[in-house]
Amino acid sequence: MNLKFYIFSILLFLCLSSTEADTLSIEDSVETATVIIETVYVNTDTICAYGRDEILSFADHLFGLCEYDRASVEYLRLSFLYTDEHYAETALFKAGYCKEKAGDFAQARNLYQTLATIPNERGMLFAAYRIPLTYLLENQPDSALAAIDTTIQDFGASEYLRGWIYLRQKRYSDAYSVFEKISRHTETSDVAGSIDYLLHRSRQGQRLSHRSPFVAGLLSAAVPGLGRGYCGRWDDGFFSFLIIGVTGSLTYFTWENDRNFASVMAVFAGFFYLGNIYGSARGVGIYNRQKDGIFWKTTWEEVPHPPTMLYSSPGSEGFQTGNE
Repeated sequence: MNLKFYIFSILLFLCLSSTEADTLSIEDSVETATVIIETVYVNTDTICAYGRDEILSFADHLFGLCEYDRASVEYLRLSFLYTDEHYAETALFKAGYCKEKAGDFAQARNLYQTLATIPNERGMLFAAYRIPLTYLLENQPDSALAAIDTTIQDFGASEYLRGWIYLRQKRYSDAYSVFEKISRHTETSDVAGSIDYLLHRSRQGQRLSHRSPFVAGLLSAAVPGLGRGYCGRWDDGFFSFLIIGVTGSLTYFTWENDRNFASVMAVFAGFFYLGNIYGSARGVGIYNRQKDGIFWKTTWEEVPHPPTMLYSSPGSEGFQTGNE
């Protein structure tokens, strides 16, 4: 009985000891440091443990680290806690911009639409420009064009974006007309160089050559593989010519001695021949899309002022034009 009581007493002591030491501890080879986590109580009228400048600074820090989703949360926290017009406008725009940078364009548009409800002309200009821009970045040029707000009095920025949308739609003559119209008002603007470049690219786009599916099919019908070479795929063209040539030759040279084998080869030759014609016609579409894609990507990368540069921060604006 005494032994059982003794063991029970030891176990009880160990349990009590472990309960009292239930704190967050950091141990190393030299000594043990105990960190006690305290609960902080605030009054009911306290808005936040941190001020708006601290929240904004932390959000900017996260943005600089490319932690766009986390930064967006902090900017939204700022807009919720501090509702005065200036901070709400800045925070909502930055929250939307973070979502845009993160590739969440639908959520970015929602935040920009909220920004547009603030009774401030500056916030409305930002929202009116960035909403159609997100559609363009999402490769939805038709939706981008429909989203341009024609009631916003910012001729330069909205028309600049419209010209870019026309470029994405491969409506190069329409893009040229828009940029030419802008150029009459921006001779002294800091984006004049970009306008001149875009006028040049619009002219190039009008002369951009595309391959014809009909011609590609016709060439492959005349000489197997030639239609693929017409699209710049000479290796595929040579392979098609070789396969069709081999199966066709086997059909011809074995027809008298082995009709069964020759018939099988004839079926293969016909299958490859028709597939070569069809593949050449289909390959033209891929070729044309790749050429348009390279043209678009080069234009975007080489222009001094891509459309994402306008209204890209609370301190930025659209460029000024002579009729504003």
